[in-house]
Amino acid sequence: MKMTRTSLTLLIAITLVMVCVTASGQTIIGSSGAGWQTWNPAADLNNSGAPYWDVIWGASGGGYAEGSPAEKNAGFCLTSTGDCQGIGSALAAPGPLPFWSMPYDSVNDSGGVRDNTVYFRSNGGQLKATLYLNNSANPSEINEFGWFETNSTGTVIGNRHKLFQGSGEPPGTLTPDPVGKTVSFTPTRYFGFYYSDVSEPACPDGTSGPCSGPYHGCYAYTLFNLNDARCTETGGFQGDHDFIVFQQPYTDPIYWVVGEDPVDCIDQDGDCNLTMVKVRPARDE
Repeated sequence: MKMTRTSLTLLIAITLVMVCVTASGQTIIGSSGAGWQTWNPAADLNNSGAPYWDVIWGASGGGYAEGSPAEKNAGFCLTSTGDCQGIGSALAAPGPLPFWSMPYDSVNDSGGVRDNTVYFRSNGGQLKATLYLNNSANPSEINEFGWFETNSTGTVIGNRHKLFQGSGEPPGTLTPDPVGKTVSFTPTRYFGFYYSDVSEPACPDGTSGPCSGPYHGCYAYTLFNLNDARCTETGGFQGDHDFIVFQQPYTDPIYWVVGEDPVDCIDQDGDCNLTMVKVRPARDE
């Protein structure tokens, strides 16, 4: 009987631990057919447009990148190669983490189309976000980054909640938060991430497209189809403002959330942005 009670107690303890693990952290939600894709830096990191984030940065030769073509997309930053070693030494770089997209053929370097509907479900508990990189060709135009509320189907943009301060509107009126800053937050059941590109000019008629006028900014979301019009000007390989989500396996998944404005930015405002934030459960240190 003693052994039975001990075994029962142990079973209860294990069950409670499993419930705790299941009840914390975050889970990504995307479109049907999308999933985690693997890649090989040696073969796939070549600015080919496949996957969607492997693109030439529009500010090549304009001060944002050293090389020509620019080698400063998120893949170079994660692997501390090319022109991007901004998250620290190679020892601090997480490496070629799986990314979320439509199917990608790493052997033939093809596919990897962006999933336009990406958001998250909170499984309870607090999350921690660390700012690892927030670059811009124009140092007075740094992105604000935060999370937003949505619904179970990812069809609305609710309240926005700032995590890291940018350079403000008009650009340069605020002091951006420094790289390395960590903040804690408790999201709603369903949520996503956004950034505010403060440099996008407001067109006189309120539509997107090349125009002159006062700066007004735009909001880009992981729910790409709900971006502000000024954030979805098409061009280059993938459109102007979007996100990439990389997954780092751990007790609970750790996500590296990357916001970018890489392709045609040099033609519009010259502020090619790249913001990289690591998001993890608060209990995972």
